[in-house]
Amino acid sequence: MAAEGGAGLKTNDGRLRVRDFMRHAGIAFDSPDDRLTPDDTLMKGAFLHRELRRGLVLHASDAIEERPFTATSQLPEELSCIFFLEGSVDLSIGDRHFAFQANRGAARGVAIMNACPESFARASRGRQHLRHLVVSATPEWLHRDVLEAVADTKGGTRLLRDHLAEYRWTLTPRMVELVRQIFSPSPLIPELRDLYLEGRAVELVAETMAAALRADRREAGGGLLTRHDMTCLQRAKDFIAARAAEPLSVETIAREAGISASGLQRLFRAAEGRSVFDHVRNVRLERAYAALATGEASVQEASGIAGYTSAANFATAFRRRFGIVPTAVRGTR
Repeated sequence: MAAEGGAGLKTNDGRLRVRDFMRHAGIAFDSPDDRLTPDDTLMKGAFLHRELRRGLVLHASDAIEERPFTATSQLPEELSCIFFLEGSVDLSIGDRHFAFQANRGAARGVAIMNACPESFARASRGRQHLRHLVVSATPEWLHRDVLEAVADTKGGTRLLRDHLAEYRWTLTPRMVELVRQIFSPSPLIPELRDLYLEGRAVELVAETMAAALRADRREAGGGLLTRHDMTCLQRAKDFIAARAAEPLSVETIAREAGISASGLQRLFRAAEGRSVFDHVRNVRLERAYAALATGEASVQEASGIAGYTSAANFATAFRRRFGIVPTAVRGTR
């Protein structure tokens, strides 16, 4: 999805424009700002999109998003290992929605298996610092270069078989260091840069599969979600989306989802890396953002939409979530 760039997170001028999306076949672009021209900048910073070897792709960005936009395309069959260091992005793959946000505590990774081609949409609200890394691998590459080296592949094959299976985990110190090295590569001669990046990308995929295997061996509290888990989680999200303006309790949400309150908390921790009410808070903040951006609400009214009685607390939560203050958003759409 990013503009083509060289190794070391460089592009020709460090800008991703509207025309960069429009000139790629198979990618559709949309923005709430109908004043955009093909020369307008959507993101500026450093980008990398490189196929390191057949079936193994590295995508990274360290950039400022200037404007909100949505890009849609077709996602091939692949495993995506995703690491967010800063910023947040909403994705839709098929009929499933995924929210990614940098964790201010321990760094976390997300693995999603797309077992068949699906529609893909990436939505950005704009004006934020986005720093993230994605390593994508085809099933053919995984079976050839990863799974054959693992004796017990039960967890790995389960992750690869289940369409849109999702796994989230806390990164080991080694994985944190690998991600850091990709963003800050050693000053090698250009001929060795791709080899340097490939070695770290391969190790990140291997560490991801190892983490999935370890989780699969832990019967209690494992990170891999079953189809029943995903159904309950989606029911909970749908109920929250429909009733976000109403008082909600974990027990009420869990009852509608068909699961216990403790089980629902476990699902949100495993799948989203946050609590049920962290998710509720984010949904309300997103609605407050939309109401501000369209000019439908004042800052005080948006504070109420988000569930805050204190404008100061609302502003703090809003800035933490979106990276800007509420007054900077009002009337931008």
